[in-house]
Amino acid sequence: MVNATTNIEPVDVQPSRSGQGNPNRPEAPSILRTFRYLLTLAFVGCLVLPGLAYITSPTESGVISPAGETFLKVAAYIGISLAALIGFRLLALRLERYLLRESQNQAAFLEDISYRFLPIAIAGSAALSLFLELAVIRWQGTIFEFFAFYKNYGLLSCFAGLGLGYALSRSKEGIPLILVLPLLAWQFILLIGLRFGLPNRPYSLEAIPFREQLNMGWTATMDQVGVIYLLITVVFFLTALAFVPIGQLCGKLMERKPQLSAYGLNLLGSILGVFLMLLVSFLWTPPTVWFGLCALGLLLFFVRMPKTLLFGMGTAMVAIVTLAWPVNPLWNKVYSPYQLLDIGYSRDGLMLIRAAGHYYQRVRNLRLRSTLRSFSLARQIIPSGPTTTTAYTQS
Repeated sequence: MVNATTNIEPVDVQPSRSGQGNPNRPEAPSILRTFRYLLTLAFVGCLVLPGLAYITSPTESGVISPAGETFLKVAAYIGISLAALIGFRLLALRLERYLLRESQNQAAFLEDISYRFLPIAIAGSAALSLFLELAVIRWQGTIFEFFAFYKNYGLLSCFAGLGLGYALSRSKEGIPLILVLPLLAWQFILLIGLRFGLPNRPYSLEAIPFREQLNMGWTATMDQVGVIYLLITVVFFLTALAFVPIGQLCGKLMERKPQLSAYGLNLLGSILGVFLMLLVSFLWTPPTVWFGLCALGLLLFFVRMPKTLLFGMGTAMVAIVTLAWPVNPLWNKVYSPYQLLDIGYSRDGLMLIRAAGHYYQRVRNLRLRSTLRSFSLARQIIPSGPTTTTAYTQS
């Protein structure tokens, strides 16, 4: 789809002018520094979320741990979180030079795309951005009820990242495209871990933080409101930051064409992305298919260097494996064209269906032979004895 120069010379990075006397460390552009700060804030939120969700969610057994044991657990959790934060900070600083060089190589790669294939590249990048946006919005709603009831929140976070990326597309430096897949994998691990990986059910993260005339889902208590707001803030950051490089990709390609024709191609690609999502939803496909297609589309725009491509394929595999991991094998997940349906069995042996994570209905087998085997069930449906046989016959 994209025809470009395969051998791109690495861009030389200028020495640091920060006055620290370290010629081997470049001075990162303000874009990368701001991006690093926002990532650090999101990482802090990810460290705080599991502990707060555990504390504010009541245990099903109702057993309260002794004060000494609780203190030791909290101290250990804080120590591990601080060590993880320091490690993340050092890793981000260490990778800054690599990300700066990668962003410059990405800009050079997009400039080298043949003008003959430029319309296809513009339409393809727009289709990729809309398809990924719809996939993220739909997937978030399958994990936590808040995102299922209020899909506009995910839409705004995607728009914020895309808009910022378009605004920064004229800059020579930017956010490299290789960060999209790690950020998506980060969000997958975080949300799936919070929903299915905590020792107790995260009631505080399943709540709705505000009251409505007709409330949907759990109503959050005062101590749970802060937790759910922290969750949606972290998810907003991760989603928006993941879409900034995609906005830059679309904007840089559109800069090479006249405005009217570039906008027309972008609009055409957006429509194609919507129809592609409509098609995969119509086929009842799971998220592994949605994001697998997104990863394939992103790899087409990666710089043709072995390290970059291997990194992209590796992070894509991490994201797909995370989505496919059987977190709850007793429930069958069916992705209908409209929403996620969970099909399992309740404690009384009846089939139970949940829609968007909430109870929808129980399925009772009312065929003649099955009903005759359970007289107690028949007494629940029709208490009067003489008419029981008639009810069986009609069913």
